[in-house]
Amino acid sequence: MTNDKVAIVTGAGRKNGIGAAIARQLAREGVNVVAADICAPTSDLPNAGSAAWEELKAVAAEIEALGARSLAVKVDVTDAASVEAMAAQTKERFGRLDILVNNAGAAIGPGPVLLMAEEAWRRTLEINATGTFLCCKHALPLMIEGGNGGRIVNMASIAAEKPKPFVSAYAASKAAVVALTRSLAQEVAERDITVNAVLPGDVDTAMKQWGLQLESLVKQQPYEEVLASALARIPLGRLASPEDIAQLVAFLTSEGAGFITGQACNITGGRELS
Repeated sequence: MTNDKVAIVTGAGRKNGIGAAIARQLAREGVNVVAADICAPTSDLPNAGSAAWEELKAVAAEIEALGARSLAVKVDVTDAASVEAMAAQTKERFGRLDILVNNAGAAIGPGPVLLMAEEAWRRTLEINATGTFLCCKHALPLMIEGGNGGRIVNMASIAAEKPKPFVSAYAASKAAVVALTRSLAQEVAERDITVNAVLPGDVDTAMKQWGLQLESLVKQQPYEEVLASALARIPLGRLASPEDIAQLVAFLTSEGAGFITGQACNITGGRELS
């Protein structure tokens, strides 16, 4: 059974991705979901995890099959007008906003700083950090207008705290997301809006598989050895599933998390302990 709450989840178009898992989990808990993604051709955003429009619509259909209402929206989180339009569509369809999950992200052109293209650096920060900022800025008025408080969850990464070589742009962008989270949490606390960041470790997604394949190529090691090495760094001995991340996000957006704000919540299987 649905309730009146409405969530926006960006980067929700990939069926097997973290955003889609979050959207489905929120729907199971009765939340109506705006599923948003850029729906750009892979050639335009290599390794950004973008979904096709038909794939995004399929995720929205899954949400409705779970008993919640849904809306599929194309959005470019780096473009203020596009983000404003997403907020306007949300208001037109549902009349309110209670939850914002900034999940859209990318790792474009990773490599050593000496060889990294400036465009790769700029686009990575633009999508991950500026995109999160713009979505917060343009979604907050609708959330505040409702007068019922709200929840914002920003997707960061363990790379924000324990960056590895060759991912400087990605790590810097996710560290910026954590800093934004902690600052914004203080700004909106008086309105009963909480703001938290989620820091996944290694998650079994298409983007992670691409990262492992790239590492295999760079190190000239078989893929199986690179994967085994990654698993050896995780005390729980496995990659996270998108559903693992979705469960944490669902809690942080629930009534039970009303006294948690400004936090960077690791979900890594204990990887940062090793």
